[in-house]
Amino acid sequence: MSLVTGALLAETLSEAVRAAVTTNPAIKASQAQMRASAYDLIELRSAFEPRVILSGETGWQRVDDANALSASDNDSTKPRHQLAVRAELVLFDGFRRSNLVYANAARVDGSIFSLLDASETMALNATEAYIDVHRHRQLLDVAKRNVAKHEEIGMQVRDLVQGGRLPLSDELTIDDRIRSARLAQLDVERALRDADARYEKVVGHSPKGPMRVPLAETPPSLNQLTQTAVANSYRVQFARTQIDQTRFQAEVTLADRYPEFTLNAGVVRDINRNGVSGTRTDETVGVGLRWTLYQGGRDAERRALAELNSRALAEQAVAVRDVRELAARAWNAHRTNADRAVQLNDQLRINRLIVEVYGDEFVAARRTLLDLLEVERARFNVEFEAVGAQAGLAFSTYRALAVQSRLASHFGLAKSDLALAPVFQERVQDNPRAIFDVTIEPLR
Repeated sequence: MSLVTGALLAETLSEAVRAAVTTNPAIKASQAQMRASAYDLIELRSAFEPRVILSGETGWQRVDDANALSASDNDSTKPRHQLAVRAELVLFDGFRRSNLVYANAARVDGSIFSLLDASETMALNATEAYIDVHRHRQLLDVAKRNVAKHEEIGMQVRDLVQGGRLPLSDELTIDDRIRSARLAQLDVERALRDADARYEKVVGHSPKGPMRVPLAETPPSLNQLTQTAVANSYRVQFARTQIDQTRFQAEVTLADRYPEFTLNAGVVRDINRNGVSGTRTDETVGVGLRWTLYQGGRDAERRALAELNSRALAEQAVAVRDVRELAARAWNAHRTNADRAVQLNDQLRINRLIVEVYGDEFVAARRTLLDLLEVERARFNVEFEAVGAQAGLAFSTYRALAVQSRLASHFGLAKSDLALAPVFQERVQDNPRAIFDVTIEPLR
């Protein structure tokens, strides 16, 4: 019954990764930032629509102007009231608004790629935490078997000491080794508890039931891994959006060098305006012009914008190099771990045979207790390393997927489950107003 219950409660690696990526607060924070960027873009609708302002005032006014006012109005304090409505619509602004939309669209796409990259990192962290718990559970089993084996040898030694075949020093020696084995088990138990704590931090709950870590598929060559990694990398795609954002933001800045035309209309209703008794209504409509013909520092401004673009291009090159290095390191780790796991398994098989032979020879008095304990120590160390090598091999296969930005999808997490589609730049291309007609369903 307990085996069935344990199987039902067991959490697979895929389930653990999906739980981490979809519930971890760090991912939630990145998702909120992504949605905020999208809303900031939609907010730019206001720049393309008329601005209507209602203003008014009330109070008292006294005007002393005998040349302009009648004798009854001059130097007389009267209540004064004013109510005005003014509307303004930008007709041309040097393409400032359009480039602002393009820059913000690149910013939204960048936040999406940043979120997807963070999701890959979170998926890799969850994978590492899962494998680490699994590894320490296996190491604990190895440590327990090591204690049990030493206790078994201890029983043999005590019988032989009582029978006069071994000196008392051998009994003291085995007692010392048993305690050393138990101390090693305590260290593994502590490390397992630490691994459980990290698992809970990343995944959101404690490990459940038995664990199994299958190997993932890896590309057949370093060249293919590198090409796929650079082509798919969310980090590289994020860097490309930064180039676009920098370019369009520069155009926003340069738009101040062009004239700005606005369509203006308004109505003002006055009572006792400027000392004149009675009411007055002013209605206006026309086109306004604002143009800064000269402003110092523009040459430096242009150079600064060029340098910012150079920085964005350089950061993209850095991202590509980083991804290429990560791909190479993942490939090297996978090859080394694969070879190491094979050799350690072979070595472990040999060590087990040696332990078995030495055990028989010890009983036959052809080997000393120290001989037997040393081969037991060697077997334990090799088995310990073999467990670590197998875990390292498994992790390296998932690390290779993460380098290619394919780890989350490997565990069944579609991009749409994590982020908006990174197509905001496509939506506004050559038509900045198009984004305002799009309903962004995931924003809720």
